Amino acid sequence: MPARAPTRDGKFARSRGAYTARRRAATLERQRAAKRDALAVARAVARVATRRDGATRDARGARDDDDDDDDDDDARDGRGATDAARDDDARDARDDEDARDDARDDADVVAQPEWMWDDAPDDFRERWYARARPRGTRCVVVATRGRTTARSARDGTTLRTFQSGLPGGSARTSRGRSGECFCILDCVFAEDERARNETGGRGKEAATANARGAYHVLDVMAWNGAAMYDCDAEFRFFWAHTRLTEECDACEAPNAALGRDFAFVPTPWYECDVDGVSRAYAGDIGTEIDGLLFYHKEAAYENGATPLVLAWRDAKTSAFFTRDEGAATVLSRAGVVLPGDPTAAQIITLTKSSDGRFFVTGDDEPMVIAAVDAVPRASEKVAAPATLEPGRSGRFLVGPSGFDVDVETAHVRSADLHYLGPKPPKRRGVDRADALSKILFNARARTAPLGIDALLSAAAADAPMTDHAR
Repeated sequence: MPARAPTRDGKFARSRGAYTARRRAATLERQRAAKRDALAVARAVARVATRRDGATRDARGARDDDDDDDDDDDARDGRGATDAARDDDARDARDDEDARDDARDDADVVAQPEWMWDDAPDDFRERWYARARPRGTRCVVVATRGRTTARSARDGTTLRTFQSGLPGGSARTSRGRSGECFCILDCVFAEDERARNETGGRGKEAATANARGAYHVLDVMAWNGAAMYDCDAEFRFFWAHTRLTEECDACEAPNAALGRDFAFVPTPWYECDVDGVSRAYAGDIGTEIDGLLFYHKEAAYENGATPLVLAWRDAKTSAFFTRDEGAATVLSRAGVVLPGDPTAAQIITLTKSSDGRFFVTGDDEPMVIAAVDAVPRASEKVAAPATLEPGRSGRFLVGPSGFDVDVETAHVRSADLHYLGPKPPKRRGVDRADALSKILFNARARTAPLGIDALLSAAAADAPMTDHAR
């Protein structure tokens, strides 16, 4: 199915979307050819999570209060731990060094989807799954050594430490199990409506110990000590659903007396046929949704950005479609006044290249968006773009002409950008610019959005007959 590339006049030209198709094919081929030491990666993720939460435990695995200050991990490590825990830490120190580095990159602790900005993949119906994305806080949940830790997928900070029904996630579910018992889940914490109303709807529950809500499970990276990173999505989804609903009581209602502070909810997935996409679009998952996610069936679990998981939203499925709640504040600080609703403005983050000549995206292979000397200031209140240091990120207002893009190569021929000033540095984690797919999806959403009708059309297309056809 052909794609449509945004042009400077806000219209969309026809194209085949070859760039994204090539990237998906290359990623699949790389995954097949280069298997990781998945167990070493999983152990490193589990270890980092338990060290960063700052909690200690006694020989019975009792829970301690959450500690969000994780700048001094080494000083706290092992404090109050048993000899057995120290032995575990010593053994962990001998794990594969590359796996440790991967796990410590906070921005890459979970798979980050690319945005479906050009069109649905050609093999959409045959090789992809669809599911609704719960609205809430994306996090990685690690259950090990008698406690469960939720870490932010945004910056790696510890959101909370609690007891759960996952294997290894509480004193009860750890009893009689070895130190190799751990689970790692990719989740969205969705608060209940009453909690959202009480906190003003701004997600403050993510940093509180007494939040009310549930963890909606998107994927599984490890279960009861078995690493799942190199398993394909088709297997991982079935495994997670089966184990959550049949092997443990993590999905049952919270009961502190039984070591279940929160419930875990499997998120349903569907084939990308018309019925499946329609059911995902209906969003009947027991909580508010924020768009849809699409997974390639054969894809391994990829930490960081991956073209084998795609995100999509429209006005029906997301409160954030064509809206940026922080835009008003950014524009005000830059002295920019726009007609109409300021939250409708598109503001993007780009990084200045190391040679100081270009503004580039945050992709693994950064894409040039504009030359520094071609971008004007958004107002007299803002310093010139040339003053931004190389390697630093800045914010930019996208003007009415938008972007002129070659979909075959993803080369941005021109961009209507106005510099709003440097982006404040993050307290921790990696300060990355926006990915190209996010920038172009949001630009297209404001001019010629890829609608649900296009997805249903792709889902209705005849699937090619291959060895994988069912």
